Amino acid sequence: MVEFNNEEQIIEFIAFCIENFKVKHGMKGKAVANLFYESKALEFLKDAYEMLHTQSKEYIIEEIEVYLKNRGYKF
Repeated sequence: MVEFNNEEQIIEFIAFCIENFKVKHGMKGKAVANLFYESKALEFLKDAYEMLHTQSKEYIIEEIEVYLKNRGYKF
């Protein structure tokens, strides 16, 4: 089994979030990455990693959607 340090795990988690958000919303990966960067969702995901990474894909995407909507972003 390969062990990851926490930083690698967080990067992998963020990539997972970008990919699944992209698929759900029919967006390009670059557009999602830019949205997450601009909205500071990357920081949100990093800060909330311990709580979020054990949740379902659907729950994680819903949390990102709530985060973005509360900050006035449309997607």
